[in-house]
Amino acid sequence: MKITFLGTGTSHGVPMIGCGCEVCRSDNPKNKRRRCSIYVLAGEKHLLFDTPPDLRDQVLTFGVERVDAVFITHPHADHIFGFDDICRFSDLQKGHIPVYGSPATIASMRNKFDYVDRQSHSFGGVPRVVFTEMNAPVEVGTVQVTPVPVKHGTDNIYGFRIDADGKSLAYIPDCSGIPQESFRTLENLDVMILDGLRPDKHTTHFSIEECVENLQRIGAKRSFLTHLTHHSDHESLQASLPAGIEVPWDGLTLS
Repeated sequence: MKITFLGTGTSHGVPMIGCGCEVCRSDNPKNKRRRCSIYVLAGEKHLLFDTPPDLRDQVLTFGVERVDAVFITHPHADHIFGFDDICRFSDLQKGHIPVYGSPATIASMRNKFDYVDRQSHSFGGVPRVVFTEMNAPVEVGTVQVTPVPVKHGTDNIYGFRIDADGKSLAYIPDCSGIPQESFRTLENLDVMILDGLRPDKHTTHFSIEECVENLQRIGAKRSFLTHLTHHSDHESLQASLPAGIEVPWDGLTLS
């Protein structure tokens, strides 16, 4: 299993428009954060998790050449408004790409991207996908992807657990609460990636302290924060974290 962090930033990205803070002006490339997404290569399948507005730049920068399936955590703008760029992959591959999400997420995707299934468009003009409601684990080749229900403020959304090649990963980029049943789904992980927005509390995201507490409870072999704001300098945040918890950066690849 190979994991690439395509983006590790919050909805504004870092640097944030119109901000002159130290992190936004930083020369450290690890402080440049696109909107959240990961790309997973496992079992000879290429899986994309969320399609943020930065998707075109992400796939060109980090060498994404194929997408066999897309998984959407929830339909907020910073997680889906690069979706139209999936059209390039469906055109190159000459086939429809499955797009998975909760029933509510898929309904929202159909509404926001209502042009996708119109026959008047050419094959290369719009994403050719199969929107698929997901209530249980699905298999993409030999890869099993399991939905992990979590709270995002008052919304019920998904994170995902990915099992393949004898390894396991879970990805929850937006989260303010994890139900007990979902903790059971997060047992025995090799890698856990979890929302840790900023030092201060937030109504719809874990703070860094809350993220660390939940990462320690989950107890994966390697743990990462994501969805970071400009309130956190990469090096300073890493130095403040307990052993075993890491700050990723855009382009970081784990094997």
